[in-house]
Amino acid sequence: MKPPPPPRVGVDLAALTRLQAMIDDDPAFLPTAWTARELAFADGDVARLAGRWAAKEAVMKALGRGIGRISPLDIEVLDDEDGAPRVTLTGTALERASELGIADWAISLSHEGGLAIAFAIASTPTRGR
Repeated sequence: MKPPPPPRVGVDLAALTRLQAMIDDDPAFLPTAWTARELAFADGDVARLAGRWAAKEAVMKALGRGIGRISPLDIEVLDDEDGAPRVTLTGTALERASELGIADWAISLSHEGGLAIAFAIASTPTRGR
């Protein structure tokens, strides 16, 4: 029996000051990068936005695609009832995940020293176990 493919991993780092400058320069950027639910969750907190941005980029990297090929709005990162980040895919992100056979995501976010970092691990189902 052929073993399942290894997990796909993506990582991204976002600088809070750079993100704040982008938002200050063009507030219309907000609804092009985060869903309405993500914006409501962040409630103007740039650290929360940066964490979600880094997570979106990490997911794109795990999918083997960049911003030009997947809209950030096709990747939504919200906390579950326990406060852990969870990803929901739609559109081209969901299509790509289906092509790759991705069944589940693990997301980890952290903030330190004006930076937000995110890791995304995509896994495929284990067959025959």
